[in-house]
Amino acid sequence: MSDSKGIRGLWLIDGSYIYKSAKKVQRDKTEYKNKWIDYKKLKENICREFGIDRLEGWYFNSTPNPATDSQNAFHTWLKSAEPKGPGIRVKLYDIKEKNVRCTECNTSFKIKVQKGVDVGIAVCAMRLFSRYDVIVLSAGDGDFEDFIRYIVEDNDKQLYIAGFDGNISSDLQQFSSANYLLDEHYDEVSNDRVIKPFDGVDDLE
Repeated sequence: MSDSKGIRGLWLIDGSYIYKSAKKVQRDKTEYKNKWIDYKKLKENICREFGIDRLEGWYFNSTPNPATDSQNAFHTWLKSAEPKGPGIRVKLYDIKEKNVRCTECNTSFKIKVQKGVDVGIAVCAMRLFSRYDVIVLSAGDGDFEDFIRYIVEDNDKQLYIAGFDGNISSDLQQFSSANYLLDEHYDEVSNDRVIKPFDGVDDLE
């Protein structure tokens, strides 16, 4: 589908996946403490790595209602057009509480979980993929295998994964032409001055 405007890519981002994985990198490598993924830098690096001329990003995550000022500021920055921001479309879903019980001590407690994010990513991919030459996935969940298989095998689209080493399902990797590992390029795609992601929402089950 490439034309005079060059290669077009659809970038699907699981915000919680990126945030949790970045926090692990920060714990493992003290030099990266408080350095968060800068989506503007990451977008530029993905385009350079995979030869994509135009990359349109969609960011999916859950947030409470109402969202906090820091959450709103982060999402506003994500949506800000270039050159100020990365120009990413943001789709937010509700958080729900789930009752769970410890199998060892039988204690009952509640945890907060995302609602609708995985389905939202799959629906967006199926709705839009035909408009693009390549798909870039920033997620690691093997549950995405079915729609990725359909896009790659049945529709001859190229898949790239921009994720973290050790946190990308082999069920997804079998369809990827190449992976861009954020932990190996963390200096290039992080920033301690960018508006920081927020605690308490991205840390969901």
